[in-house]
Amino acid sequence: MSRNDFSRLFDQLEALSIGFGPVFRDFQVPSTNYPPHNIVTISDNEFNLELAVAGFKKDEVRMEEHQGLLTISGAKETASDSAYQYRGIAARSFSKSFRIAEYFEVNNATMEDGILTVSFIRNIPEEAKPKLIAIK
Repeated sequence: MSRNDFSRLFDQLEALSIGFGPVFRDFQVPSTNYPPHNIVTISDNEFNLELAVAGFKKDEVRMEEHQGLLTISGAKETASDSAYQYRGIAARSFSKSFRIAEYFEVNNATMEDGILTVSFIRNIPEEAKPKLIAIK
């Protein structure tokens, strides 16, 4: 599905709803594909977000979660005293945000071989789970 297909779909959904505009805008496809990412389903209650951050050190990558929005950003330290004959490796900064579904929370984050893996787990509180009501 292309970016335009998603935009048209969300425009149609927004036209059929009242007050949900901000929600639909949150789900719009990001304007940048850098850095690329995967979303891997482990089970109904677990998934991993994999973000390609090759060339970044752990201390150059920052993750922040606030009100259901996970923002991952990276700022590359550049050596200005280096003289390059050719520079083909990107050293650009990035910021990418992901909306986290209700009751999902970040369980763990690791960085190995240029891939940042963020593990999510669903943690449904007892008061939100269905309750069986005894009939008298």
